[in-house]
Amino acid sequence: MKKNFVAVLLVIALSTFAVYAVDDASFQVETSVAGINMMKLTQASFSGNKAALEGAAAYTGPLEVTASGVQPFDAYLSTLSNNRKGYTVSMTATAMASEVSGQATSYIDYTVQVNGVSIETDGANVVAGKTVIDQLAMAGLASQSHKISLTVDSTTFDVAVEGDYEGTVTFIYAAK
Repeated sequence: MKKNFVAVLLVIALSTFAVYAVDDASFQVETSVAGINMMKLTQASFSGNKAALEGAAAYTGPLEVTASGVQPFDAYLSTLSNNRKGYTVSMTATAMASEVSGQATSYIDYTVQVNGVSIETDGANVVAGKTVIDQLAMAGLASQSHKISLTVDSTTFDVAVEGDYEGTVTFIYAAK
């Protein structure tokens, strides 16, 4: 009888414990990280975060050309991104042109290079744009900064007619 009584007490004790047991408690932690897809022409090489790129001195030009050959200037194509799929930057360039009403447009050609990729302008002919950055999938925030160089063609510069000439180098950022 004592054994049954002890067994009954044990069952009562265990069932009492189960009644007072506490289940696990939890809560969710959530956030949303905004995409950072930035590009800027800077006066110096850049690496850092969003605030650093926003604060970096911009290269705004124009690049004043006074002679043919390599042009002395400091400009960098700087990017900052956290796009998990990556991004591309392409470059296009138009020859420097001088337009005067009633006369043929005159051109001065140049070669622009960024990140080992060059475009050589060809007068009025449209030159296809080229990809200068092709960033694959990313695991976090990353920056790139590549020096821009420009060399003015001596053949077209040295025989150019008088006038004001203007060309444009354009960079296009595209998230993947």
